[in-house]
Amino acid sequence: MKSVFSKFNTNWLAAALLCAAFIYSAFRFYATTQELAQGSGEDEQKILRITHWQLEPGFREALEWVIDEYNALPEVKAAKVRVMQAPVPQRVYNQFMNVHLISGTAADIAVKGGTELIKGSALAQFYAPLGSYIETPNPYNAPQYLSPHLSEETAKFLENAPWRDTFFDGLLGGYDNNLSDYYGIPICATGGVRLFYNLDILQKVKAFTLEQSTAASDPVWLQQLWRSPDNQDGYIPRASGIAWLKNNSIPQSLGQFYLYCYAVEEYAKATNNEHLVPISGSSYPQNDVADEYKESFLASLNPNIARKPDAIEVFAAYESGEWSFESVQFQEFFNMVETTSKFYPRGYLGLDREQAQRRFVLGMAAVIRTGGWDASSILAGISKRDQVEDQFEVEIAPAPYPAENERWADLVKMRLSEADARGVAPFAINKQSPYFDWALDFLRFATSHRINQEFSKRAEWLPVTIGADPPESIAAFSPIVEGFPVHLGMGFMARYSSATPPSMKNAWTINFNLFATGDLTRQEMVDNLEATFENPNLGIPKAWAIRYQKASDGSRAFNRSAVVERLSSMLGNEAAAQREKATLFSILTSDEGIMVKRIWQKSHPNEPIPVN
Repeated sequence: MKSVFSKFNTNWLAAALLCAAFIYSAFRFYATTQELAQGSGEDEQKILRITHWQLEPGFREALEWVIDEYNALPEVKAAKVRVMQAPVPQRVYNQFMNVHLISGTAADIAVKGGTELIKGSALAQFYAPLGSYIETPNPYNAPQYLSPHLSEETAKFLENAPWRDTFFDGLLGGYDNNLSDYYGIPICATGGVRLFYNLDILQKVKAFTLEQSTAASDPVWLQQLWRSPDNQDGYIPRASGIAWLKNNSIPQSLGQFYLYCYAVEEYAKATNNEHLVPISGSSYPQNDVADEYKESFLASLNPNIARKPDAIEVFAAYESGEWSFESVQFQEFFNMVETTSKFYPRGYLGLDREQAQRRFVLGMAAVIRTGGWDASSILAGISKRDQVEDQFEVEIAPAPYPAENERWADLVKMRLSEADARGVAPFAINKQSPYFDWALDFLRFATSHRINQEFSKRAEWLPVTIGADPPESIAAFSPIVEGFPVHLGMGFMARYSSATPPSMKNAWTINFNLFATGDLTRQEMVDNLEATFENPNLGIPKAWAIRYQKASDGSRAFNRSAVVERLSSMLGNEAAAQREKATLFSILTSDEGIMVKRIWQKSHPNEPIPVN
């Protein structure tokens, strides 16, 4: 018997297990395909599936309410249509959608982002263009569906306006610039990023700081914060600081905010609370308070640069010496970063978004910065703490800006406007769906005034429909339209800047983070950034090549699209004729890279433009 087992090849066992797994997977795939295909017969139920990755508390429940309301409509029940949602975690959404889109088993409606397979023009391969369906009124905004409390003017507008115009952003959140058409229908908005304050800690810290301060003298740590002609590194004049400490308000200016953060540190030491930190930071960019002010600092870098909307023009200005990392604006921003990073937990870049939220919910941080999408999670977590005495009130507000006579008041004069806010979670309709008309009908229903307002109230997200009131709990996230426009800033290192090579973005992120944590000196960071910027294969020369190639490819893509739409129009597709007009406009406004060439020749006369 022993000799028999000794001769047995274990590789066969592995092969058998692999075959069994394959057979099981094939069976599951067949079963899923059959399930998705149900309803193909006239007498069978038609299942309309919705896939998304929004797993925040409240969103799924609110969407389920919308689905239940739709499923209960008489015409929907008569047609034997039933809508179902299938949420998928964001970390696996990419792979999940890739597999199902290729296999033809993807949901009828899905959030169109989050997958590499459908980036750029490939989106049109899998999802249907909606431009021809948004010019007529939304039937679910007819008078019988609207709230009786709406003003007559608003009700009349919603009833008669094209569906597109009933969105607060004109449906720009669903528009695809590469394809010159609408491929998604957003059902909510997030607004801006805000600060959450623990009001229990606020009052305790204010009382503690006032006890520390006397008319005769202040402790050394407090003296260092008072700004005066002799102390230009201070943050706020003493009189203003003491006046704020005596009232009950959260920080209304940047000077008050930094006074508060230093005071929280001293309070934690005095009470032996080693876990309490001023700001709950993490690797999640929206938790970084200093990032709020980057664009404001750099917008004043140079009046000419600040009005250059194209990143390549900013790089050209760097090459010509119009700005550098030694500029006062950069240096003062670096000062702010050094100061602010001290208020985060130790090793904060090793923490994620959930850990930062948990720290604030547990009362171990005085402040957290994040977006409206996290508000319901944070507020629910606080209200559900086991002990009533551990619960606390929260106030949400925009980040404060410097008041007169405070530090940085001469550099940070205006916030970045949020007037370009867009609807989010854009749902797209699968081209292979056998129920396109019902999918479109459901999206109209979900974005009608009454339904969208109730959805936003239940989900605690901002509505997308004009005239819908935001929930009181997140009204603070409504976009602030005052300030300078996004395109006037210096966001050349932002993730959305397509003209910046990934090598430059990575160099900025890595070196900046190491500087913020104290692992690099300021000069080491600047030296590393300058080396990358000037590298012919990784830096600005690469940016020129990418920008020129992108402009050229874009023009060619528009020409190809126009030909396709013209052919479809000749074959009787009326929607294609409308898309052709939009494409022709894009062709007229594109220049095949001529503008980029002109900028290059102005700063690099007699030199050929770099190419990929």
